[in-house]
Amino acid sequence: MHPPSCSFTLPGLRRFRCRTGAFSLLLVLALLLPGCSGDGVPDAPLGTPPPPPTRPGDGLLERSVLQDVVDRQVERDGQALRAFLAHEDPGVRARAAFALASVQDPEAGQDLAELLEDPVAAVREDAAFALGQLPGEGYGAVLLQALAEEEDAAVRLRLLEAVGKVGGSSALAGLLEAELRGEETGALHLALARMGIRGVTTPASVSLLVEGLRSQAEGARTRAAYYFGRSTDPQPWAARAREIRGVLDSLPPRDPLAIHLLKGLARLDDPADTPRFLWWMESSPDWRVRAEAAAANTGRTADPAVRGQVFQALEDPSTHVAVNAAGVLAGSRQIPPREREELKDWVENHPDQWQRAGPILDLLGRMGEGAFLRSWLERWEESQVEPRTRGLGAMAFVPGEETTRTLVEALESPRPRIRATAMGALARRWRVERQDTSKHDLYFKAFARGVGMGDPGTVYVAAPALADSIFQSMGSVELLIQEYGTLELPEDLEGMQAILRALGQTGSPAAEVFLEEVLRRPDRALRQEAARALSNLRGQEVDVGVEAGEAERRVNWEGLAALGPRPRLVLETEKGTVRLVLLAENAPLTVQTIAGFAAEGLYDGVPFHRVVPNFVVQGGDFARQDGFGGPGFSIRSEFTHLPYHRGVVGMASAGKDTEGSQFFITHSMQPHLEGSYTAFGWVEEGMDVVDRLYVGDRIVTARVEDGGS
Repeated sequence: MHPPSCSFTLPGLRRFRCRTGAFSLLLVLALLLPGCSGDGVPDAPLGTPPPPPTRPGDGLLERSVLQDVVDRQVERDGQALRAFLAHEDPGVRARAAFALASVQDPEAGQDLAELLEDPVAAVREDAAFALGQLPGEGYGAVLLQALAEEEDAAVRLRLLEAVGKVGGSSALAGLLEAELRGEETGALHLALARMGIRGVTTPASVSLLVEGLRSQAEGARTRAAYYFGRSTDPQPWAARAREIRGVLDSLPPRDPLAIHLLKGLARLDDPADTPRFLWWMESSPDWRVRAEAAAANTGRTADPAVRGQVFQALEDPSTHVAVNAAGVLAGSRQIPPREREELKDWVENHPDQWQRAGPILDLLGRMGEGAFLRSWLERWEESQVEPRTRGLGAMAFVPGEETTRTLVEALESPRPRIRATAMGALARRWRVERQDTSKHDLYFKAFARGVGMGDPGTVYVAAPALADSIFQSMGSVELLIQEYGTLELPEDLEGMQAILRALGQTGSPAAEVFLEEVLRRPDRALRQEAARALSNLRGQEVDVGVEAGEAERRVNWEGLAALGPRPRLVLETEKGTVRLVLLAENAPLTVQTIAGFAAEGLYDGVPFHRVVPNFVVQGGDFARQDGFGGPGFSIRSEFTHLPYHRGVVGMASAGKDTEGSQFFITHSMQPHLEGSYTAFGWVEEGMDVVDRLYVGDRIVTARVEDGGS
């Protein structure tokens, strides 16, 4: 249980703090409070997790017939892969089923269903995995029937996983009645969680998940809690909130189960939970728990006591926690003048803490502190991109022509990320100033300039702004179509997708004609985007069409064999060494590609451009270093058995089959990424280093070590 002094002190302290109203006194009071520090040391090392379960090796790097299967997978040749399902060699049948999980060929469903009766368990397991990757809910009953007849433990777990991914209401009813084994409790709870997150629930399934929070079965508690933290709609379980609070209050401060329960309870928006969130924010030695507890206070800062304690969290040992706390403060609707000055003083006194200061700058921008923000920008050289972008982004809502000029001038920066940030700020200002007809020409020229730059990051922001009906009489639709023709794949994929999305918002007949033309072009990612845009224009679903032939990068089997089935990627970062195991047999094209970049030295000096606390740290953009860059080509997605546990490495993408050079490492379990993002390895050493990586931290060098095991 939590120390009784905490649960009673916080409400009383809140009443007292309401009378004071100043951050400085609030901090003194918070520091003097006894009994609210928990039983651990803040930022205790979390350690490197054990290796996650993987698909057993099948000799892919030595067997040419299996390599043929993978080559057909890369080509997305569903017909050839379906033929391999009938091969006399069970290893080939299994590999073909595994390949179809990445292809996601709807026509393979019946063949895969028949393979659930294969005499070899490994084949049945891969068939179940592939069925779980198919769109729609058509195979729930088939999977449940196979589960009722299956004896192999590994296959049963894979069937439960697949039911959770694709099963609908009838499958849920069948799952609740299924006879399961004791060791399958955790898998059942994850299946129920996956279904619940998709909106497939019953009172009985919710009850099982609530009961699972106290289960002694391995993995059951965490997987049940995942539902409450990930589900965006708390309505199905809101009546059981008292029990969930009871579980949370019974946990020791270091228990990561709190991560999910804090996220779930925050969605109920109950003021009675505020002391609970503040306690966890101050007491857990797990930075991930403190980060979620800080974020849970979003929308609660009308209370000055909450503001005071969240302000204190700006000094947390973990920048992740401090960034979330700053984000909560930035969401405050009103800050008294004295507290505003204290926030400015904090920023002034922490010039090297721009990650923590960023959200506060946003708040000051909304309060009209243009002079303060301009002084922030003057502090940094043009080459110091990250802190400058934080200041520019914060100026979006600062009134006045001087601010607009500052942002327009920033569009001429030689730094792509600065240009994109300035464009984003102008797009936000436009939403405020669009009623001022005198500003229309200025903004149209700025957005047209942004699209005309051809820079994916700037196009990504400027194109949606040009979809505004005000700009259509000024030629925005024609401009978007014209600029689309100047972009090239794969470097400009995200910019091209942004233009297609923007055209789908215009309602223009000319846009509709152009989108129909894109549907006939070969690149699948663009056809998918065009189909979505047309669906939006017409108000009815548009089919993506038959895929045309595309030239794809292939696996160099000789080179991959030289690496071995489990090469290591060693990242020497500014914070320390991170050693990654890569699964060449599970994701051969991905591993070949990433290892090749590292061997060429392309990752040396590249920053981690995106860090979301308790989610991922992302890097690998050696082309632009801001998240919009790629290697000049894309590779196919390779969906694997590797679950997204803490420390798993995955490929970033802009949609299926658009992976390039960017990768991410998970801070905690993220099952919703499975089947959408290629998982190809895990952290073997240095997870404590990953926990300390923030935006702007760099990979000093990256090297590949051959791995035979």
